[in-house]
Amino acid sequence: MLTFIRLVAILLGLALIAAPSYLGLMFAYGVGEPPELGSYLLFFGPLFIIGLVLGLGPLLIGLPRVVAGSVTPKARVAAGLLLSVSAALIAFLGMGGSVTRVVSPVILLLEFVMFVVFVWPAKPFSANLSLQRDAPQAARP
Repeated sequence: MLTFIRLVAILLGLALIAAPSYLGLMFAYGVGEPPELGSYLLFFGPLFIIGLVLGLGPLLIGLPRVVAGSVTPKARVAAGLLLSVSAALIAFLGMGGSVTRVVSPVILLLEFVMFVVFVWPAKPFSANLSLQRDAPQAARP
């Protein structure tokens, strides 16, 4: 089951990274003003940054051994923050159109499942005893 969730996380992360650029390009062609050959960087640059903000959290969760165990609490916190930002942006921006009212709740549900399964269980974090030598005996784990 965890492998399936990781695979879904990788696919969702890649889709969210590519979606703003693809949808922006389709919108530009739809209104009849495609980007000129010399302005691709100006057109795709901000859209790619938005895609990274949206998709980097699920992509980090999907990569094996990045957000797992007690060794990587910093990666787990970073993935949790990126998932929170992604969910907030999707909830804020994604409920505007007719199609996105169907797709956005599905993405939010997938991100919630990823958060609960991989980010929330912080109990396996072990304390670093070398940093706690001066702590009182009662405060040590």
